[in-house]
Amino acid sequence: MVPVGQPANAAEGRYNTSLKKTRVVVEQIIGIWKARFKCVHQKGGTLSYTPLKCGKMAAATFLLHNYCRRRNIPLLDDPEDPDDPNPAPAAAGARLAAGQARRRQMIQEYFS
Repeated sequence: MVPVGQPANAAEGRYNTSLKKTRVVVEQIIGIWKARFKCVHQKGGTLSYTPLKCGKMAAATFLLHNYCRRRNIPLLDDPEDPDDPNPAPAAAGARLAAGQARRRQMIQEYFS
């Protein structure tokens, strides 16, 4: 999801604010997860394994991370993520148009 470039009304402004707050939390959590499990922290954004294996590794490390948090097991390293937190640009074409339509619907439904 991306913010509205030039908010035209208060609902779009509230959507942008909510999106920014949520994005910060998600980026912090991903940074902590990558710090705890170096196997998921690869610079360059490439997969070292098949997508299926990557999915299994992610699920396993999510479970282990939650286990550690429930038992107050501290991180051994600094949780800062040195990578650029900005995701790659959204795909063009039909997917982009569909995403923009969904964003307008969410703004109308939840922020108006």
